[in-house]
Amino acid sequence: MINAILALVPLVFATGALVWTMTSGAQAQARSDAWAAQWMRDNG
Repeated sequence: MINAILALVPLVFATGALVWTMTSGAQAQARSDAWAAQWMRDNG
């Protein structure tokens, strides 16, 4: 049982890190898209 728990720890860590990276990346992309759209309205 301990072995199963210890085997899941890196898997959970990696999954959590991936989800965090994808979420923060999506937020950054949304900010970038909003900035680009505003720039096009101002300068296009």
